[in-house]
Amino acid sequence: MSQPLLVLEEVLAMLKVVDVSPAKIAAFKRQAETVLGTRTVAGADGIVVQSGYGSVSQRGFVELSLNDVERVQMDVAKAREIGGMLIEAASAAASDETVAWLLRERVGLTNPEQLGAILLDLRTHRQGGRTGQAH
Repeated sequence: MSQPLLVLEEVLAMLKVVDVSPAKIAAFKRQAETVLGTRTVAGADGIVVQSGYGSVSQRGFVELSLNDVERVQMDVAKAREIGGMLIEAASAAASDETVAWLLRERVGLTNPEQLGAILLDLRTHRQGGRTGQAH
């Protein structure tokens, strides 16, 4: 089962929305940056996707390997579903990057928390949720 992931700016924006004090938000941000800075991030070059055919099941399958650590086999329908999700997520990420650039370069918005709040609203709207909450 997949879990939604959030970027730090989104979390900081949510903390503001629920009226967490600026001092606690700053402390959380420092701690999060410290923790995130210690993580080892595996590169995307460790992803291998292969097709296969099960001699027992008599069905085609797709195998996804991540950094030689994780290996998952799935049926064709699930692989197509995941492929579509990857394409949608990549398009959304490109859109977020463009909006962030426009806000920074054309509008002059440099506050990362405000930028994160706007991107969170954009993501919520894109996913069919409601936007327009006070920040």
